[in-house]
Amino acid sequence: MMNIEKFRQARHERRTAVVKVPALAAFFDEGEKPELTVQMLTGPEVAKARERITRNAVVEQLIEKIVSEKASSKIEAIQQALGLSDDVPTDLVYRIAVCEFGVASVDLQQEDCVKLADICPTTFYEITSKILELTGLGQVAPGESSASGTTGE
Repeated sequence: MMNIEKFRQARHERRTAVVKVPALAAFFDEGEKPELTVQMLTGPEVAKARERITRNAVVEQLIEKIVSEKASSKIEAIQQALGLSDDVPTDLVYRIAVCEFGVASVDLQQEDCVKLADICPTTFYEITSKILELTGLGQVAPGESSASGTTGE
């Protein structure tokens, strides 16, 4: 049987890992290793990432009702820059949010994650897959190894 008191008293911290990103080496300062530290998502962050899928669809419908034909191309460009378009698969919308919430070593905004997915899709998917893996493993007790290692080459 689960010891609920032990569960309630336990303290945990986010699981993290280092992901090697050699394809992004040009964007690191000289002498720095092309690596990003990623972290698992919390429950609220997972929920926010999933809500992005719904919000993407709602924003698309709202914009269609508001804009005229003349402005639609500008609106489409803005939507695509933010990853908010019906042209964007739901998995990508979700992973853009995962990237935004899960990269810990640099403050990536939504637009940065969209650009990363566009210019370096394999690296983007490696990063987000690692974040999702860590999320599935859950948090660790302080001082314990996150046992998630380094990925990439």
